[in-house]
Amino acid sequence: MGADVMNDGYIRFVVGLLVVLAMIVVAVWVAKRLGLGTTAGFRGKGRRLTLVEVMPLDQKRKLVLIRHDETDHLILLGATHEALLSSTAAPVATAALAPALLPETADKTRKNPFLAADRET
Repeated sequence: MGADVMNDGYIRFVVGLLVVLAMIVVAVWVAKRLGLGTTAGFRGKGRRLTLVEVMPLDQKRKLVLIRHDETDHLILLGATHEALLSSTAAPVATAALAPALLPETADKTRKNPFLAADRET
Protein backbone atom coordinates (compact mmCIF):
# COMPACT_ATOMS: atom_id res chain seq x y z
CA MET A 1 0.00 0.00 0.00
CA GLY A 2 2.89 2.42 0.68
CA ALA A 3 4.22 1.94 -2.87
CA ASP A 4 0.82 2.85 -4.37
CA VAL A 5 0.77 6.15 -2.45
CA MET A 6 4.30 6.96 -3.71
CA ASN A 7 3.35 6.17 -7.32
CA ASP A 8 0.14 8.19 -7.01
CA GLY A 9 2.16 11.21 -5.81
CA TYR A 10 4.54 10.94 -8.76
CA ILE A 11 1.69 10.59 -11.23
CA ARG A 12 -0.04 13.68 -9.83
CA PHE A 13 3.24 15.59 -10.02
CA VAL A 14 3.88 14.63 -13.66
CA VAL A 15 0.27 15.40 -14.69
CA GLY A 16 0.42 18.77 -12.93
CA LEU A 17 3.73 19.59 -14.60
CA LEU A 18 2.32 18.69 -18.03
CA VAL A 19 -0.75 20.87 -17.42
CA VAL A 20 1.42 23.86 -16.44
CA LEU A 21 3.67 23.39 -19.48
CA ALA A 22 0.61 23.15 -21.76
CA MET A 23 -0.74 26.42 -20.30
CA ILE A 24 2.60 28.13 -20.97
CA VAL A 25 2.64 26.90 -24.58
CA VAL A 26 -0.93 28.11 -25.12
CA ALA A 27 -0.12 31.52 -23.57
CA VAL A 28 2.93 31.94 -25.84
CA TRP A 29 0.91 30.95 -28.90
CA VAL A 30 -1.85 33.45 -28.04
CA ALA A 31 0.72 36.21 -27.41
CA LYS A 32 2.34 35.57 -30.80
CA ARG A 33 -1.03 35.59 -32.56
CA LEU A 34 -1.87 38.93 -30.96
CA GLY A 35 1.56 40.34 -31.82
CA LEU A 36 2.58 40.93 -28.22
CA GLY A 37 6.23 40.91 -27.27
CA THR A 38 7.51 41.80 -30.73
CA THR A 39 8.14 45.13 -32.37
CA ALA A 40 6.15 44.02 -35.41
CA GLY A 41 3.00 43.81 -33.31
CA PHE A 42 3.24 47.46 -32.31
CA ARG A 43 3.88 48.83 -35.78
CA GLY A 44 0.92 50.49 -37.31
CA LYS A 45 0.20 52.58 -40.33
CA GLY A 46 0.45 55.71 -38.20
CA ARG A 47 4.02 55.02 -37.04
CA ARG A 48 6.55 57.63 -38.11
CA LEU A 49 9.75 56.21 -36.62
CA THR A 50 11.34 53.00 -37.93
CA LEU A 51 14.53 51.20 -36.99
CA VAL A 52 16.02 50.26 -40.34
CA GLU A 53 19.31 48.60 -39.41
CA VAL A 54 21.82 48.15 -36.58
CA MET A 55 25.45 47.33 -37.27
CA PRO A 56 27.80 46.62 -34.34
CA LEU A 57 31.28 48.06 -34.86
CA ASP A 58 32.87 46.64 -31.72
CA GLN A 59 31.83 45.83 -28.16
CA LYS A 60 31.22 49.47 -27.24
CA ARG A 61 30.01 51.11 -30.45
CA LYS A 62 27.35 50.47 -33.06
CA LEU A 63 25.84 52.29 -36.02
CA VAL A 64 22.07 52.69 -36.05
CA LEU A 65 20.07 53.70 -39.11
CA ILE A 66 16.61 55.04 -38.31
CA ARG A 67 13.95 56.51 -40.56
CA HIS A 68 11.72 59.37 -39.42
CA ASP A 69 9.03 60.19 -41.98
CA GLU A 70 11.11 60.48 -45.18
CA THR A 71 14.42 61.28 -43.43
CA ASP A 72 17.14 58.74 -42.68
CA HIS A 73 19.45 59.33 -39.71
CA LEU A 74 22.74 57.50 -39.20
CA ILE A 75 23.67 57.56 -35.52
CA LEU A 76 26.80 56.31 -33.80
CA LEU A 77 26.02 54.94 -30.34
CA GLY A 78 28.90 54.45 -27.93
CA ALA A 79 29.25 53.50 -24.31
CA THR A 80 29.51 57.12 -23.19
CA HIS A 81 28.31 59.22 -26.13
CA GLU A 82 25.97 59.41 -29.12
CA ALA A 83 26.69 61.23 -32.38
CA LEU A 84 24.55 62.01 -35.41
CA LEU A 85 26.72 61.17 -38.41
CA SER A 86 24.36 62.08 -41.24
CA SER A 87 20.79 62.88 -42.10
CA THR A 88 19.31 62.60 -45.54
CA ALA A 89 16.02 64.22 -46.49
CA ALA A 90 15.84 62.25 -49.73
CA PRO A 91 13.79 59.08 -50.19
CA VAL A 92 15.64 55.81 -49.68
CA ALA A 93 16.10 55.06 -53.40
CA THR A 94 17.79 58.44 -54.02
CA ALA A 95 19.92 58.15 -50.89
CA ALA A 96 21.12 54.71 -51.98
CA LEU A 97 22.29 56.14 -55.32
CA ALA A 98 24.08 59.17 -53.83
CA PRO A 99 27.40 57.37 -53.01
CA ALA A 100 27.54 56.02 -56.57
CA LEU A 101 27.16 59.55 -57.96
CA LEU A 102 29.83 61.02 -55.66
CA PRO A 103 32.67 58.46 -55.43
CA GLU A 104 35.08 60.83 -53.65
CA THR A 105 32.57 61.25 -50.80
CA ALA A 106 31.88 57.53 -50.67
CA ASP A 107 35.61 56.72 -50.35
CA LYS A 108 36.01 59.07 -47.38
CA THR A 109 33.04 57.60 -45.53
CA ARG A 110 34.09 54.02 -46.22
CA LYS A 111 37.48 54.49 -44.57
CA ASN A 112 36.18 55.51 -41.14
CA PRO A 113 32.53 56.61 -40.96
CA PHE A 114 32.68 57.70 -37.31
CA LEU A 115 36.01 59.51 -37.22
CA ALA A 116 34.53 62.99 -37.77
CA ALA A 117 31.91 62.38 -35.09
CA ASP A 118 34.58 61.44 -32.54
CA ARG A 119 36.41 64.74 -33.19
CA GLU A 120 33.22 66.74 -32.63
CA THR A 121 32.47 65.26 -29.22
